Amino acid sequence: MHLGVILNRVFRTKDNPLFHYIVKHQNEINKLYFILPLEDLTDASEVKRDYYHKVVKGFVNALDKYDIQPYIVTYDKLGDLADTLALSHVLVAKDIMSYHKEIYDYPHVKQAFENHRVTVIGQRVNHYFEPTKTFNKQQQPYKVFTSFYKANRQDLVRTPKKSYQVKQLAQIAEKGLNQSDLKFTNSKDAEKLARKAWDDFLNGDIVRYDKLTDDVTQDFVSGLGRSLAYGLLDIREIINDLLEGYDSDETNYEAFIREVIFREFYYVLMTQYPETATKSFSEKCRSMEWSYNKAHFEVWRKGQTGFPIVDAAMKKLNRTGYMHNRLRMVVSQFLTKNLFIDWTWGEDYFRQYLIDYDNASNVHGWQWSASTGTDAVPYFRMFNPIRQSERFDAQGYFIKTQLEIFNDVISKYIHDPTKYKSKLQELYHIEIGKDYPEAIVNHKDSRAYVMDKFKQL
Repeated sequence: MHLGVILNRVFRTKDNPLFHYIVKHQNEINKLYFILPLEDLTDASEVKRDYYHKVVKGFVNALDKYDIQPYIVTYDKLGDLADTLALSHVLVAKDIMSYHKEIYDYPHVKQAFENHRVTVIGQRVNHYFEPTKTFNKQQQPYKVFTSFYKANRQDLVRTPKKSYQVKQLAQIAEKGLNQSDLKFTNSKDAEKLARKAWDDFLNGDIVRYDKLTDDVTQDFVSGLGRSLAYGLLDIREIINDLLEGYDSDETNYEAFIREVIFREFYYVLMTQYPETATKSFSEKCRSMEWSYNKAHFEVWRKGQTGFPIVDAAMKKLNRTGYMHNRLRMVVSQFLTKNLFIDWTWGEDYFRQYLIDYDNASNVHGWQWSASTGTDAVPYFRMFNPIRQSERFDAQGYFIKTQLEIFNDVISKYIHDPTKYKSKLQELYHIEIGKDYPEAIVNHKDSRAYVMDKFKQL
């Protein structure tokens, strides 16, 4: 067969199931081509676009050290390339959920290649479980995480590493061409950096993981979400490491394993209910009369709501592409509950900005906050952004990193500046409504409004 191997979002040379497949089936391969299709990120933030290109460049340079040169094209040129190379088969990752656009997902790519009479071989590279093997006794997906966790936790086992040498691939692969506009200057090997960061986490912060999960001064705790989004590390390698170190600290290791399984839970649900990418999982919530107030959305997006914890989180996202998981819950609840704006607006905004964007986790995380999803927070449990700020940034350390106007303000006045506007004017010459926005909504009033809307359903 004439085999094309699609490399996007599998940016690693070690423990790569695509590479393992090639070595295992090399006697069946007459011609081998590595192909790296580049995503269209014109509607992504500059910081996300730059990070993606930086990772791509580092991966291409790493391959070059093994004398492997892939064909580099944009997705819209893949069909033409398949025809030019007379591909009979393509090897494609079938379980990646971090693509920037839906059209890059496996079902769409599979159909596109089949339209060119190319046989598609799907390979699981980024998730641990095969979705249908996680179903309940009625052969249906679990819709409650705790049930999913209890049923599938026992199936996490150590697995052998993939057996191949990258130089074997170079001996049989054809040399490709860069047919894109991307220039490949020296760039750091993101896979190497990801593996070092993961090793550092295992040798350090994992013993404090339970406490660090709510430390909003951190960009992230382990950085694993980012590594998995770009395929820099293999999920089976991660599970092996966690099981190996488990006995040293069961509490923190199990807490981390639980989060990894949460990612699998959302992945399984998205494969079985793909319509939930844009529609509420709860069918009754699909008739919800959300607000589509563009002015309110702009205020939220720019970090000008008058609630410092929300504003600081959004400014950090806009500037860096990162947001701590606790803050993701705070800002998503604020948008969907306090402002009562459709969760799909927020989900799409995160898609544009989050460096570690994962469609399944992001969609279902937003639906959790909006109380429209599976196993979602009950609608009557609504985060108070002031209380969240007091609990998780008590001294205002995080807020001050993003909102310099509060640098000299004591913590008592930081979390609810509208309430203390006279004190802020008197003591710090900060005029609320001018130097910093007045609170856009009253939490008590917006909560009553949300309760009424959900009760009407």
